[in-house]
Amino acid sequence: MTRARLGPSEIEISRVIFGSMGHGDASDSERIRVVHAALDAGVSSIDTAPLYGFGEVERIVGRAIRGRRGRVELLSKVGLRWDDDHGAVLFHFSDAAGTRRAVRRDSRPASIRDDVEASLRRLGTDYLDLCQIHHPDEQVDLADSIATLEELVCEGKIRGIGVSNFTPPQLARAIAASGGRLASDQLEYNLLKRGPERDIFPLAREHGVALLAYSPLDAGSLAGRLLQSNAIQDGRGRRASFRPANARAINAALLEGLEPVARAHDVSLAQVSLAWLLHQPDLTGVIAGARCPDQVRDNARAAEIVLREDELNAIGSRFARLRIDPAAGFPWRARARRLLARARRKLTRGRRS
Repeated sequence: MTRARLGPSEIEISRVIFGSMGHGDASDSERIRVVHAALDAGVSSIDTAPLYGFGEVERIVGRAIRGRRGRVELLSKVGLRWDDDHGAVLFHFSDAAGTRRAVRRDSRPASIRDDVEASLRRLGTDYLDLCQIHHPDEQVDLADSIATLEELVCEGKIRGIGVSNFTPPQLARAIAASGGRLASDQLEYNLLKRGPERDIFPLAREHGVALLAYSPLDAGSLAGRLLQSNAIQDGRGRRASFRPANARAINAALLEGLEPVARAHDVSLAQVSLAWLLHQPDLTGVIAGARCPDQVRDNARAAEIVLREDELNAIGSRFARLRIDPAAGFPWRARARRLLARARRKLTRGRRS
């Protein structure tokens, strides 16, 4: 497994990172077995967060790495709470009692400290390798949040600091607040979502910030899941890419752009999708989840695939031509967009007159 340094920090990670968020209905023992398979395959870095399973995932990861802490880099997060009324709501959920509750953005210094201490207890460790602000909290001065994380570095409770889901202006502010010591930015990036190449990538490159891509396979659509006749029956069906019209377009791109490369290298579509990302010079690592040991081993092997320049270009150009309609399957959304566009045109004509 190839390794890379996180920006200006001293932290080295495996370029394929185990994403612990999605385990489905697997038992604790099965989840632990997958984590062990990742470590045995050279995937030494584990991405987790207090939000995942509302603390339960961190507890399972902690059990899995017991006795192996020296072989692991723990990448966790702070700044999302479900037990306080501060901050903008990120999403609502129903708890075990059926009560509707909210997950809120909360990057206040005291909240960050609480999050870190709770994560350390759940993970059974005395330090995190990387601590990231999970989502920006515009109600708190970012400089105060970054200063708190830097205090925790000085205290030895975290080794490096990062952010996640930040817009380019927010990332620029985080870089400035850290005095150029920001280690990483975690963002959604894959063959279907390449917007960060226009704004986030140049900014990170200029300041030496490592980029970590989550959802590298777009919940399985880039692994060929949509080629199956029964597609996906779980919650992923709500994603734009899983709706019939978009799925057909994605499948065409897979068959034309990825499948010939996968066949030539005798690997899977998922492995080619991950390998293409790992060949992007601005990307430090990809966060890939797995539900079984074989899957995690396949993800690890993606780092060994060497794609030729013509293969990289062919894949990149084919997916650059792909257009995903976010309103597909929701006719009322398409109609709303048309009405909004018509109103904007009228407004523009009125200003000109």
